[in-house]
Amino acid sequence: MSDWSPPAVRRSWLAVFVVGYLLVLAYSVVIASQILLGIWIGVLCGALYLGWRFLAAVEAIADALQRIARQRETD
Repeated sequence: MSDWSPPAVRRSWLAVFVVGYLLVLAYSVVIASQILLGIWIGVLCGALYLGWRFLAAVEAIADALQRIARQRETD
């Protein structure tokens, strides 16, 4: 097995993000009276996170393929 591990979000960053999103959601409901504003921001942040995780997965696959190719060249 390799020593590579996928990047993970720190708990402190996750807590800050959750509190920030709850504040934005509260603002969109109470002040702006538009719940969809808060939902769209949440969907956008979720899509960005999934895109980041997808990019990390593709990078891991490319790294593994390069290691396989390097191993086959030496054999």
